[in-house]
Amino acid sequence: MVEKDTYNLILASNSPRRRELMERFGMPFRSVSHKLEDESVEDMEKKHEQEIVVEIALNKLRSLYDDYQENGVVILSADTMVFFNGHALGKPKDEEEAFQMLKAMSGEWHEVYTGCAIFIRTPEGKEHEIKFWEKTRVKFRKVPKPFIRHYCEGGSPLDKAGSYGIQDEGAFMIEKIAGDFYNVMGLPVGRIWELFLDFEVIPSDFGLND
Repeated sequence: MVEKDTYNLILASNSPRRRELMERFGMPFRSVSHKLEDESVEDMEKKHEQEIVVEIALNKLRSLYDDYQENGVVILSADTMVFFNGHALGKPKDEEEAFQMLKAMSGEWHEVYTGCAIFIRTPEGKEHEIKFWEKTRVKFRKVPKPFIRHYCEGGSPLDKAGSYGIQDEGAFMIEKIAGDFYNVMGLPVGRIWELFLDFEVIPSDFGLND
């Protein structure tokens, strides 16, 4: 049976939120920056939301292939985007853009998509490239503008797609969630856990107490 330290696990992200979620696997891992300089997607307006996030995640993943030639390696990359009324909302360029995003979404539904890509090279040298996407629908409460302004002034929205974090005070704005909570944080850990089990990256009794 596979041991939980069989693989060298690489997270292609320096996001504090993704690192926090990866720690739940109880496996040693390294967090590294991907080498993708341009995260834009060609003909983005012609593609579905899931195609966009999966393509970016794959490009992040493949940017690291040359750095890890050994057997027994797993590389995981992800890209999360917020879509509102069919338009992608990336990270705001400044406080005012964050305010306008959140004001527009107040009282409304939006979608959070995360594309994930995983490369596995087994200890025997067999290679797998896996990709998938997860969608979560989120509805905001009617949020008072003074709260939105205060939240934006705190700086939290500036490094987050859609200008909010579900793990910080942004949670106050959320009325309903349909789908995976952790997907909104940027990493659908349940789906990743299933794939790690399927490909024997982690042992079948992973997560159970001795």
